[in-house]
Amino acid sequence: MKIAIVGTGYVGLVTGTCFSEMGIDVTCVDVQDTKIEKLKKGIIPIYEPGLEDMVHRNYTAGRLKFTTDLKECLDDVEVVFSAVGTPPDEDGSADLKYVLEVARTIGCNMNKYVLVVTKSTVPVGTAQKVKSAIQEELDKRNVKIEFDVASNPEFLKEGDAVDDFMKPDRVVVGVESEKAKAIMERLYKPFMMNNYRLIFTDIPSAEMIKYAANSMLATRISFMNDIANLCELVGADVNMVRKGIGA
Repeated sequence: MKIAIVGTGYVGLVTGTCFSEMGIDVTCVDVQDTKIEKLKKGIIPIYEPGLEDMVHRNYTAGRLKFTTDLKECLDDVEVVFSAVGTPPDEDGSADLKYVLEVARTIGCNMNKYVLVVTKSTVPVGTAQKVKSAIQEELDKRNVKIEFDVASNPEFLKEGDAVDDFMKPDRVVVGVESEKAKAIMERLYKPFMMNNYRLIFTDIPSAEMIKYAANSMLATRISFMNDIANLCELVGADVNMVRKGIGA
C-alpha cells in the first residue's frame, strides 16, 4: 500500500515514519526544500525517542521517501494525509489556508481515486471545506474523478509520540463511505493485531472528538492544580492523591 503525508512537522513525520515501519510505502511531502534535503541526509528537525533510528532504517530500506512535489506521487498513492499546520488566525480561530492549499493541489493534479485524510487539528466542518475545494478544482478541469475525504485526528504526546502511534489506546477515523472505511481498515490493520481499538464515526464527530479530548486534558490539568493547592492547605501529598484518584 502506498500513501503520502503532506507536512513533515511533528505529526506528519511521526505518522509517516511509523506507517513505513509497518511496511507501508510512504512519501513525505513538504514545501521547504532545506527541510527535505536534511531529512534525506538523516537530519531530523524534531527530537522524539526512537524516531531518528526509525527514519534512517526505513529511508535506507526504501519504504520512506521525501519530496517537495506532491504532484509527482499523486498517481501512485491511494491515500493522502494532510498534516500541515493550522496556526491561530488574528481572531484566535484556526487558519486553514495550508489545509485548503493541499486540497486544491490535489484537485488540480489528481488523475484517479484518492482518499484525502485530515490529520491536522482542525475545526468541525473542515473536511467539508476540503471536499468542496477539491471538487471546485475538478470542476475547473471539467473532469469527473471519484475521491473521498476522512478525518483521522492524532493523539500524540511529545516525548512519547512513537510509542503512542505504534501502540495506540484508540484510533479514531471519521468517514462517509464504505470504500473509505475499507481503505482505513486495511491501512491500520497491522496496528490492530494487538486489539488496539479502531473507532469509526461520521466525520464531524471525529473532528469534534479531537477538540473534546484536548479540552478534557486541559480540564484535568486545571483540576489537579487546584487539588495541589488544596493539598498544601490541608497537609496532604498531592502525588499520593494523584496516584489514588488516577487508579
